[in-house]
Amino acid sequence: MKLGYLTITFLSIILFATLLVSVYGSIYNTFHGQALTISAETPKVILQNGTVGTSMIYTNKTSALISVENSSTTYDYVLRVNNTTTDSWQIRLEKYSDSNISRLQNCTIYFHNSTNGISNQIYIENGSYTQDLGPWYDLTSLATTYIAITVDANDTGTSYVYIYLEILVPNTTTHNLFIIVFEIT
Repeated sequence: MKLGYLTITFLSIILFATLLVSVYGSIYNTFHGQALTISAETPKVILQNGTVGTSMIYTNKTSALISVENSSTTYDYVLRVNNTTTDSWQIRLEKYSDSNISRLQNCTIYFHNSTNGISNQIYIENGSYTQDLGPWYDLTSLATTYIAITVDANDTGTSYVYIYLEILVPNTTTHNLFIIVFEIT
């Protein structure tokens, strides 16, 4: 069937006219509400720079990068964990990733303060973990606990140990997780 120019033009006009037709309708349901306001609470436990090594604190004081040199030494105060409330918390460290740790002869990451003593959390010996989850440690009311590291490597390079600082919310089974990265050069 052959359509002429006039027929095609007529069909085009009908199609265009159908596209221009308005659609009318009624509103059956309406919703009136207020804008949602979201605010973030200041963390109750925060991270702060220590006095040795180099620390970078990020994200509302809830994550950190700690750089230390392989010098067969102990860095006693690389990071401070501060309880800013009168609640008592429990904290521990857990490894979640790493890179180039085969060069680490001895690497121990631990908590310490003047009242609760020392709590060894993460051990790496001869490039392998002997402990990758620490025991719970008490962070008492308005207290400061320090994170320390002892490190000895047998080769040059850079190793990374990625850990979570787990913070147990009082009287619950809920944990807050802060990310801490140890960069060992």
